Amino acid sequence: MDKAGAADRTTQRVRMISLMSSAFALAGCAGTLRGPLPAEDQRGFRDEAMDFLKRAAFSDEPVMRMQAIEAMQEVAPREGFQYIEGNINNGYAGVCFAALMAVGTLREASVLDRVRTLAEDSDPNVRIAALYALHRLGDQKRTGELSDFLLKHRDARVRANAALAIGRLKEPGSAHVLNLALRREQKDAVKLQIMEALALLGDSVGIERLLFAGHSAAPDQSALALMFLANAGAEEAEELFRYRLDVADQPEIKLQAARGLGKLGQDDGLDLALAYLYFNSPDRRRKNDPPEQQIVRIRALAALALEAIGSPQALAALHRAFNQAGQSDLVRLAIARAAVAIIDRAPPSAG
Repeated sequence: MDKAGAADRTTQRVRMISLMSSAFALAGCAGTLRGPLPAEDQRGFRDEAMDFLKRAAFSDEPVMRMQAIEAMQEVAPREGFQYIEGNINNGYAGVCFAALMAVGTLREASVLDRVRTLAEDSDPNVRIAALYALHRLGDQKRTGELSDFLLKHRDARVRANAALAIGRLKEPGSAHVLNLALRREQKDAVKLQIMEALALLGDSVGIERLLFAGHSAAPDQSALALMFLANAGAEEAEELFRYRLDVADQPEIKLQAARGLGKLGQDDGLDLALAYLYFNSPDRRRKNDPPEQQIVRIRALAALALEAIGSPQALAALHRAFNQAGQSDLVRLAIARAAVAIIDRAPPSAG
């Protein structure tokens, strides 16, 4: 999906510590939520989850499409490629961006001609994703245009998407232009995206600045920094992840810390994420953050944390939450990708 757009929309507002207590109260003893699924139920759950992801990839809702494309890229690239390919020429720029980034990540040369055409698209975000895909497919003649978008474009979202693409290329020589852009950039959301790109390159400047931001008293900034450190798999962040898992008032920060530890092979956040999978106690005093939005966001983040942790002991809870009456489709999508990842990662008898 359009990660810069997501960064600009970091309306993950301050949450009260009572929300965490409410989550555990609702779920009961967190340990009781642990449990695997029998092998036959795992197979059925995986089929159900994949069917949901496939339908979501052609949803009328662009956000559902973008998240389904990203999910398939991450957890089921072979099964999902026809659905990714089917969105390359989608009329919505964010969906095109997600599909082209997936094509590049998966190095699917079968669509190279279509990618070349989209490198001339009128939308700069689509062009950025197409240039990323071209580079990954071996055509690097135009990769330098990404630097121009990052350094010169007037639109902050375009600059952030350029940083995202440059970071995903993981070319060590890109550190210079990213550091130059970081010194020039005025927008905080774009700065964080540049820091993630640097962290993906293993650059100490990007990692250190994200570590600093992860300690921020501003919840949105802290949660986003933790997410980017997790995306980069930064081992330097392990201490910060542990600290924020224990010392944070907001569920979003705790769940991003749990996800970060999961990416590093640690399951310290398993019980917390299982509890928040059933979160149903939003803070109704929060302005510009409706209760329904809080519930969807926190449950989805819990599912993503469980995906990163990868424990088969989460499967029973994920299955129940997936089939919970009234469950949001966005939450079900996050659960579906987590289920596919966990089931494919471990033998059916694991747990």
